[in-house]
Amino acid sequence: MIHPMNTSFHESEALFKTLVKHLPNPILIHMDRKVVFANDFIIQILGYPKDEIIGKDLATLLIDPVDHENTHFLYDLFINPRVIEEEIEIRTVSQKVILKTFLLRNSRIKYKGRNAVMTTLFDITERKNLERYVLGKVIEAEEKERKRFAADLHDDLGPTLSSIKLHLSLLENPKDPETFLSDLKMCKELLNDSIGKMRIIANNLMPRLIDNYGLEAALNSFIKMMQKEGQYTIEFISNLNGKRFAKQVELHLYRIICELINNTVKHSGATKSKINLDFKGKILMLYYADNGKGYKVEEIHDRSKGMGIDNILQRVSLINGTIKFQKKGGKIEVRIGKEIEPSELPEMAKDK
Repeated sequence: MIHPMNTSFHESEALFKTLVKHLPNPILIHMDRKVVFANDFIIQILGYPKDEIIGKDLATLLIDPVDHENTHFLYDLFINPRVIEEEIEIRTVSQKVILKTFLLRNSRIKYKGRNAVMTTLFDITERKNLERYVLGKVIEAEEKERKRFAADLHDDLGPTLSSIKLHLSLLENPKDPETFLSDLKMCKELLNDSIGKMRIIANNLMPRLIDNYGLEAALNSFIKMMQKEGQYTIEFISNLNGKRFAKQVELHLYRIICELINNTVKHSGATKSKINLDFKGKILMLYYADNGKGYKVEEIHDRSKGMGIDNILQRVSLINGTIKFQKKGGKIEVRIGKEIEPSELPEMAKDK
């Protein structure tokens, strides 16, 4: 006579095996590293027949034959199943290309009345590819910033300093007192011009005002430096009233606005720009427009066109924002939206 408890046990085990077999995640059950169960999904991933998987050493099964360091890592991983989570890369049975990146999780279970470990694999290939893409874009953006910094020093500050050196050399042997005073005056003017340019470059490199006073104050300072009376003016409207956000949010938005202004000055032929920062509820909106020739929307995502658009798009992506180039009054208005999370409000972070 079969005991009811044994019947219940076998029914539960059968149900467990049925569920695991059809789960949309690769699953292996192993004892002392030997595979005792493999669901259908893991068979598809590895490319081995099931009879070649059962009884095989799990570390050997998942080892990358090209990466010997990974071999030792996997042996250690399954010798010590207390390691409950790791990332691994699995190659196809052809061993030619990396097929997928998985997050591996180990769980201690009972299987057929014995201690076992269930290894579940979660496909994180897309996430890893996205991480690599974002990292590449961050590095690319940093390189662009370095090149711009070098260009600013070479093209803006360099010629002015050379002019100061020339006029200082003329002071060594002045033709007459009037010429001496004229050259001295020119040196002072050029020196003041150099100091102004140096401040702009230093501010572009790392705006201290953002650290101390926030986005609004930093923008007011930058706008004051960029405006040229009678040539170019900037209207700045904001309802932030000194409100602060996470440093990265403020810094990226500051860089975006600087890039937009830079595009306006260099490419649009505009005489006026308008910036509006509006924070309502959880949404921070940036509106930017100028009276120049504007953007050709169909060329916005064409990286070969330059003009810093790609840099702007990358920064918007890094803060999980949205961006639209919208026609308004015959001109193109740039609209950037960012939903502010509680963790991105400094006062909330302090309360935690």
